[in-house]
Amino acid sequence: MGSLQSLLDVLGAKDGAAWSAFDHALGVQWRDPAPQDNPDSNSPRNARYRSGTLLLAGFGMVEVPDGKAGAEAGTRQANEGEVGVTLNGDAQTVHSVSLVKFYASDDYQGILQKQLGPGASLKPIAGQCELDYGTTSENTQANQFFELSLTGSKIVYAEVYVDDGGNQGPGTTTFEFTPDKPAQKIASMRCKES
Repeated sequence: MGSLQSLLDVLGAKDGAAWSAFDHALGVQWRDPAPQDNPDSNSPRNARYRSGTLLLAGFGMVEVPDGKAGAEAGTRQANEGEVGVTLNGDAQTVHSVSLVKFYASDDYQGILQKQLGPGASLKPIAGQCELDYGTTSENTQANQFFELSLTGSKIVYAEVYVDDGGNQGPGTTTFEFTPDKPAQKIASMRCKES
């Protein structure tokens, strides 16, 4: 089982995923030693966050931005599978896990499949969305939704989308995982269900 599946197994716990359950998640290097208050959220479900990194399977070395700004900005060599991880939740429970990978890649199903161990599976549940979430604008991020069946009877849901970065860089691929099916979001974006 890879790092991502280990993380998702914790998220898919039947009685909810406590923050402390993620402390020793396989392959995750936490930048934040504990959950932090989220000043950017006014939702109780996202009142706290914790960030770190992990390595997705199936990628090689690429040039990525080095994090510096302006004239000092440059690139560095890194594994394309090195992703930022953010847990989001309320005071007691983690409600979602977000991953952001440099380089826009639309092989969502292929990337996810490489992270799953024996006995785990995924299936597409929605795609070809008409609208970007929360807007009346045409969907530009190629959002797709998946159901992941993990160890035991644990199920989590994934929303995956890209930001091509335009002329600002290599773009990103974002993976949002939740223990509950994002049915309201799928409906509001007018996605075609599988």
